[in-house]
Amino acid sequence: MSKENMQIRGGWLDNFVEYVKQAIDIIQLNEDAIDRARDDEEAFMMGLVIIALGGIAAGIGSMSARVFVFSPVLLIVVALVFAVILHLLATMLFKGEGEFIGFFRPYSLAFMLLWVNAIWILKSVLILIAGFWLLVVTSSILERNYSLDRPQAIATVAIPVVALFVMSTVLVGTTVLALAVLRGLL
Repeated sequence: MSKENMQIRGGWLDNFVEYVKQAIDIIQLNEDAIDRARDDEEAFMMGLVIIALGGIAAGIGSMSARVFVFSPVLLIVVALVFAVILHLLATMLFKGEGEFIGFFRPYSLAFMLLWVNAIWILKSVLILIAGFWLLVVTSSILERNYSLDRPQAIATVAIPVVALFVMSTVLVGTTVLALAVLRGLL
């Protein structure tokens, strides 16, 4: 969205609403929406806003002031780190051709899925569904931005997710074992 469009359409809020509509299209795996976001220079900042709102939603859903304050920044940092890892895997391991910023723009808009964190009653179920769908959307964006085959795009997402799962399982297992030994249970 250009500055002229933003001024003509009524300002920042109208611009935000247009990006939310585009994010919905991206979540529905609309390739044109992914391509538009990839090429839209203003999508980067609006994507950061959408990610931060996902963090605020986590605070609302947890009903915790601490989560409400720290989650937006933490979610932005985690999203950026994960995006860098995905970019490196796509370009170095799978020899994809594309720019980081072209990937990050639609990827960040897709974080609108995490707004379900605000719904505290069904939060755990909804966040699992939204998190899984975010991985599907991310692989679709990788496929478009880096000209990867679908299996390569899926592997690009799966490698860090599986690595994180294995590391967290080992950490939890080690912690439980250490606590059992310390308490004399083993």
